[in-house]
Amino acid sequence: MKLLVDSDFLISLFKPLDSNHQKASRIFKEIQNKSSLIALNLVFQESTTVISKQIGMDNARKFYEFLPELVNEQVNLNEDVEKEAWKIFLKQTKKGTSFIDCANLAVHQKFKLDGILSFDDFYSKEVRVN
Repeated sequence: MKLLVDSDFLISLFKPLDSNHQKASRIFKEIQNKSSLIALNLVFQESTTVISKQIGMDNARKFYEFLPELVNEQVNLNEDVEKEAWKIFLKQTKKGTSFIDCANLAVHQKFKLDGILSFDDFYSKEVRVN
């Protein structure tokens, strides 16, 4: 099974005080040996920035070093995926839509992945694994 990982899942997994930490830990244990986890480079950037803002740069460095233990493959945003992400983004009507969430959907579609590990309701129940 190939799963894309969103920032909220990675942050929840790393932060013991996060409201979804226990759920993320349980899911990770269940899928860890059965799945290949993939993340967009933008997700690495976004999640590390959030960790820095929430719990400081020392933790951001630890989180960044922790990422390769969690994620098997990093996908870089290329021109084709970015164009598709913009198409998805510009169709949205909800205020505060995340471009990175749209980019995740584009990666999910392009690589025909099995789902997205996220707690974000932006992703449909058919796509979201949580």
